[in-house]
Amino acid sequence: MDDDRFEDLCLALWKRILNQPATQRNGRKGQRQCGVDIFGRRDQSASWVAIQCKVRTGGKLSEKDIRDDVESAKAFNPRLSEMIFATTARKDVGIQEFARMLTDKNLADGYFSVSVCSWDDIRDEISQEENLDLCRRFFEGALINYENLGIAVARIVRLSVGVGGRIDSTYELLLGRTPKAHAKNGNADNAFGLNYWRGNQFIGSWHDRTFDTFPNPAFASDLEWVFRSKRDAYIVSKWLNQNGENFTDILYGETDDFSCEISREEFREFTDSLREQAND
Repeated sequence: MDDDRFEDLCLALWKRILNQPATQRNGRKGQRQCGVDIFGRRDQSASWVAIQCKVRTGGKLSEKDIRDDVESAKAFNPRLSEMIFATTARKDVGIQEFARMLTDKNLADGYFSVSVCSWDDIRDEISQEENLDLCRRFFEGALINYENLGIAVARIVRLSVGVGGRIDSTYELLLGRTPKAHAKNGNADNAFGLNYWRGNQFIGSWHDRTFDTFPNPAFASDLEWVFRSKRDAYIVSKWLNQNGENFTDILYGETDDFSCEISREEFREFTDSLREQAND
């Protein structure tokens, strides 16, 4: 993994570890960075945390690597509370001890703690269930395809809907996909039994405890059981169809909050169509 790709991974991961979506890169290449690649606050507190990324393929992190960047980071403004060295190097007991000793000295001098997050640690983090989307994003070619194993993939998102610039309804949804049918006894197209439910997309509303499957593209009539009104079912079907080709990106993406609205003119056309159906 090259430097830029590893820094991308660390940024995505530490946004979650620090519980701070505003975690960001420190400037750009060529600018003075004070030994800091990424910075953010831990758990929305006033404590600033720095992450320094070190790619060390086939090698290990040295004491000099740490000491030099720690000295530079003392000039970071505002003052840091923690400095973490994220590295592709394997876990090393000597480097861990050095970081502990440096922490004691730093704290005695009024500076920050120092720790090392090795590739072993990073691998453990991204292997957690809540971080499987990062595995797919950064290591897709090396991963087992869970859908091919017959495992459904799903995630929770929030969707706000409205009309004409006014959001008036919010849903917390379970979105997912069931695996496609595999050839069994020479027939993968069996429309009976379990195979009937394979290769489907599904949606559920947590608050209303409602659930249904839907095709691609989705139709409002497919979703009316799930949502509080036909209008909302129509708007959600529009949102799903807008993202139809990117449904996999939604399932594995980092974004949790979405919104979709229709214009007042489109809403009038929708209500007119409902009246016509009622009169037929």
